[in-house]
Amino acid sequence: MKFYNLKLRKSVEVDSKDISKVTLKNGRPAAKATVSIDGQEYTMFKILSKADADKLS
Repeated sequence: MKFYNLKLRKSVEVDSKDISKVTLKNGRPAAKATVSIDGQEYTMFKILSKADADKLS
């Protein structure tokens, strides 16, 4: 799945094993990924559509 890292200002491809499905406070489904880029850990979120959330589970 593709995430966008705001700090690095670039798109990052993340393996599905590193992605977990979470629910935001407003009830929307999201994907959370923690990846290591150039030796630093980054946590990224992506708001999902209902169809994408069903595919992820």
